[in-house]
Amino acid sequence: MQRVISYSDLQRSGLLDEIAIELGRFSIGFVKIIEQPGKEDVIFAGSGTLIHFNNHYGILTADHVLQNLNDAEMGIILPSIGPNSPHRITIGWNNAQKIHVGPAANTASGPDLGIYILHQQEAEKLKTWSIFYNLDKRRDHMLTNPKDIEIGGWFLCGAPVEWASDSEPERSFTKVKSFRGFCGAAVVTAERSESDFDYLDVGIKPKGKYEGPLNYQGVSGGGLWQIVMEERNNILRIKEYLLSGVAFYQVVENNLPKTIICHGRRSIYETLYKSM
Repeated sequence: MQRVISYSDLQRSGLLDEIAIELGRFSIGFVKIIEQPGKEDVIFAGSGTLIHFNNHYGILTADHVLQNLNDAEMGIILPSIGPNSPHRITIGWNNAQKIHVGPAANTASGPDLGIYILHQQEAEKLKTWSIFYNLDKRRDHMLTNPKDIEIGGWFLCGAPVEWASDSEPERSFTKVKSFRGFCGAAVVTAERSESDFDYLDVGIKPKGKYEGPLNYQGVSGGGLWQIVMEERNNILRIKEYLLSGVAFYQVVENNLPKTIICHGRRSIYETLYKSM
C-alpha cells in the first residue's frame, strides 16, 4: 500500500540535502558581463540545465533568456563547484549555437523554450564540475509512459535575481558577486498541451513558513524535476530524477508570485529533438 510522503518526511530522512546536491550538479546560472572603462560588472540573466542528447551537449533554458544574453561572451555560475566558492567561467558565442525551439512569446501562454548548444571543448570544461543530464536514456519512457503528476515529488531549481548580492573580495578576485539558488519543493497543479508544446503549472503559496523568493525573476530557464521515491524497510530513498520541465513565466497576484508556468515533458523530449 502506498502512502503520502510529506515534506517533513523528506526533512527527517535527510533527502532534501541529497536532492539539492544532486540537482545542483545539472543546474547552471547565466550572467551577462558588462564591460565598463577600467572595470567589469555582471548581471544575473537566468537559469538553465545541462543536458546531453543526440550527441549534443547543451544548456536547456527559456528562449527569452537566450535572447537577452550578450552575443560576445557570457558567464556561467555552477552550483556544483560548491557554496562560497568564487569562480569566473565564461563561454564565447563562437563556441556555441543558440537554438530557438519555441521562440519567446513573452506571455503566459508560451511558447518560450531554447537551448544553447556547446562545442565539445566547452562541454568538456563544464564536465570538470558538473554533469550533463542524458535525455536519450529517458526519452521513450517520458513520451510513451510519463509518470502521473501525482506521483513522487516535484522540485523547481533556479536562482532568483533578488537573492544576488555583493560580497567581499576574495583570493585573486577584486570584486565578488554572490548568486544564491534553490531547488525547492513544488506542487504541479495542472498540465496541458497546445500545438507542439506542453505546459505544467507550479503553484506558489508565499505565506506561513514559505522560504522561497518573492519574485521569480532569474528562475526562468530553470529545471522542473519529478522525483520518484520508494520506501524499503521504512527507509526512504530516491529512485529516479526525471527532468520534466523548464520554467519561463511567473503569474503574479497582489504583487506576489502565484504560478510559475513551465514547458513540460513533450516539449523537452519531442519538440526539442525535432528542432535539431
